[in-house]
Amino acid sequence: MKIYTLLSLAAVAALATEPVTIQKITVESDVGTSDISSTSLATSKSTSMTGDTAAILSDIPGVSVYNMGSRASLPVIHGMADDRVKIDIDGMTITSACPNHMNPALSYIDTSKIQAINVTAGITPVSEGGDSIGGTIAVKSKDPLFAQKTGEVILGGEVSGFYHSNGGARGASVNATAANDKISVSYSGFAEKAEDYKDGNGKIVKSTLYQQQNHSATIAYKIDPEDIVSLKITRTNADFIGFPNEYMDMLGNKSTSGNLSYKGKVGALFVDANLYRQNTDHYMNRILSERTGNMPMNTEAKESGINFKAMLPLTSTQTLKFGGDYDRYRLNDWWPADTVNNMPGMSPNTFWNINNGKRDRIGLFAEANSQWNEKLSSIIGIRTDIVNMNTDDVVGYNSTNNDPADATYFNALDHKKRDNNFDFTAAAKYEYSNTSDLELGFARKTRSPNMYERYAWAGSSGTYTNPIRMDMRMINWFGDANGYVGNLDLKPEVAHTLSATLSLHDASEKEWGVKLTPYYTHVNDYIDIKLVNTASSINYFQFVNADAHLFGADLSGYTTLWDNADNGKGTLKGNLSYTRGFRDSGGSLYHMMPLHAKVSLDRVSGAWNNGIDLETVGAKESVDTLRKEPMTPGYALVNLRTGYACSKQLNMDFSVTNLFNRAYALPLGGIDVVDYAASTYTPLQGMGRSFNAALTYKF
Repeated sequence: MKIYTLLSLAAVAALATEPVTIQKITVESDVGTSDISSTSLATSKSTSMTGDTAAILSDIPGVSVYNMGSRASLPVIHGMADDRVKIDIDGMTITSACPNHMNPALSYIDTSKIQAINVTAGITPVSEGGDSIGGTIAVKSKDPLFAQKTGEVILGGEVSGFYHSNGGARGASVNATAANDKISVSYSGFAEKAEDYKDGNGKIVKSTLYQQQNHSATIAYKIDPEDIVSLKITRTNADFIGFPNEYMDMLGNKSTSGNLSYKGKVGALFVDANLYRQNTDHYMNRILSERTGNMPMNTEAKESGINFKAMLPLTSTQTLKFGGDYDRYRLNDWWPADTVNNMPGMSPNTFWNINNGKRDRIGLFAEANSQWNEKLSSIIGIRTDIVNMNTDDVVGYNSTNNDPADATYFNALDHKKRDNNFDFTAAAKYEYSNTSDLELGFARKTRSPNMYERYAWAGSSGTYTNPIRMDMRMINWFGDANGYVGNLDLKPEVAHTLSATLSLHDASEKEWGVKLTPYYTHVNDYIDIKLVNTASSINYFQFVNADAHLFGADLSGYTTLWDNADNGKGTLKGNLSYTRGFRDSGGSLYHMMPLHAKVSLDRVSGAWNNGIDLETVGAKESVDTLRKEPMTPGYALVNLRTGYACSKQLNMDFSVTNLFNRAYALPLGGIDVVDYAASTYTPLQGMGRSFNAALTYKF
């Protein structure tokens, strides 16, 4: 282990950082109160303004990100990523409509629109959703503003702009609101653009450029102080986003969504409900300035749903939460014939990857929240989800390669599938004293396969007369340059998780605190892989069920170093996380983040706020050899930041990331597919030094 990793580990253990609660249990009788909540992420730092919302989650212990595209990272909680993590954006479920998962849920909201993000690990309350085993990330956009008095009108908002030297990233956002005491109307817009960034050696990392915009408008009506109805319309447009660890880039992603919500009180019930719809048009090919070739790929998805949550106070110390949710997902994925190069393997027909795919999920839950005495509280919940899936028959490019055999084999099978899933969660918190708490939890969580895990059919017949299967390599959201085929016989994953959190702090929970959270998860029927073919240094896999286990621990804490009129307030913070995952039959699971830590020193004095961060990551030696996952060396990065409030309206922020221009490989970045031949694949390199500036004006 490198010396800097040992130093950071010791620093975190001795000091500690901002508290991150994995299981904070409270009993409230108010709509919107999260009974088990975790870090609410402040996103006010304008130098961190970004359209890649997942990237800002990596500061939370136990959370990391798959570095997929330059603006489409996938969040990981305790070693489980992507569809294993429930993503909720203002009550909306958004399913990635792409065989490479280039448009995940968090790519549809930028940080300028976010009020808070609540992250819950594997002990997730059933009221926070089903069909996931890794945890829940709930994103809450900014609440509508209303005037406080009858007849009063408020007008206001803010504009921001930012620039990052590495890659020339630049962007701007605007937020505006007009409201009286009953009606609130707001608009929010965001746009950003960047060229390819350079690594620590000064080399350009191709296909890391991007350009995108999104807009949203909200109208809200306050019926009375406890009842609010709102309608939010969102339009997003990614003109292009490079994906250096995939064979394709994203050359277009247009989405329109509507979300009608109600929060209020109906009799004794506190109600939180919403109805939503999202339409997505997605297009993949290659950005010709970055790499050659042509393979048009289109995806069209329509997703709609409804959520209903009600909370009924039973006594002064007990409440009952109950409700249901329904999600309807329709997917078409087709690859037009290559009319540019007329390649024999990619014409003359349109290749139907998913033809009229259907995935419908309906869930019901009940959850009891109890405060047994002044020290002991608990949450116990049960949930059932029924998942129905189906597709129509498919067709390949032509009759000269494996397409006819694969399509005939797939079309002869029964595509209709039904999963009856069951979840159970129990968690308790014991406040031993005013300086120590203990939290314990157990969860049984279930996830059904996604559309591509079940229905991707190229290679399904097991014939490989054409050893280089580009069609199979198009099914890949892992960034590993391999190819994949689905499996109609997949079973849902069932995860059993045990977790505990020991919290020590001062009586006021303001001066110092430290938390330690160990956890263990055993997954029955984990959706893994088996090797079916190898050609030209590329492995081809089929998704299969296997048992697996994951374990680890998170340590976090904070302490106030000084607080006086002359020097302001200084706080030392830090966190450290360790995760490992293995198949029961042997071998490491893919993309397990190595031991990593972050230590920060913050100072706030008057109009100034300053900070220095040390991020350290150990060497990644536990790798998935089936996928030929590369090991990566450890590294340490230093970041500087400062901000100055010129007035109540004007703020300036500056930062330097990777101060010493360290060259490093991203542990979860996968393979650089663009710059290297298949025989010499290397890990994707991280960004070198960047000088960043931002300006925000409130009006």
